[in-house]
Order: sequence, then structure tokens, then C-alpha cells
Amino acid sequence: MKITEHQEECLNILQEECAEVTQAASKIKRFGLNNRREGDVNDNLQNLEMEIGDVLAMIDMCKDAGIGLTDEGLERAKLAKKKRLGQWMNTNAGEK
Repeated sequence: MKITEHQEECLNILQEECAEVTQAASKIKRFGLNNRREGDVNDNLQNLEMEIGDVLAMIDMCKDAGIGLTDEGLERAKLAKKKRLGQWMNTNAGEK
């Protein structure tokens, strides 16, 4: 089944937002949580929160666009991922 132009646009923006989360996480690893670039209003942690919020917004928009994502399916996938991480992570963070 082909996707609509609106669905494609939602997926494109979702991809872009995911890339921005990657960049924000990288900045924290390189410079620390509370580092703030000169001229920036937010520190690295606040930037990560904003970018993750943007991804969550795009997930909602993808659901609204009829892509087929469901709250139940996403929750099931999230719980399965946490279980896998609990088995394979070197720290206990995945068990929470």
C-alpha cells in the first residue's frame, strides 16, 4: 500500500527529528549535561529534552496521519526493548 504525500512528509520530519536526538546525545557525551554553547539559551540536557519532545510530537503526527502506529503497539515494542536491554546491557539501567 502506497503512502500519502502527508504521510511521507510526516515520516521525513520524523527522520530529521531522530537525527537531531542523535546529535543532542552526542553533545552530552562530548561536553557534558550542563554545558551550554555561547549564545545558546538551553544547556545540552534541555536540548536533548526538546529534541526528544519533537520526536514524540512527530510520532503522534504519524499516528494521526494514519500510518498505522498504535499506542498499544508502541507500548508493546517499548516494553520488549526494555526487556532485551535488561538482558544485554553492561549496566543495570535497562532493567528499570
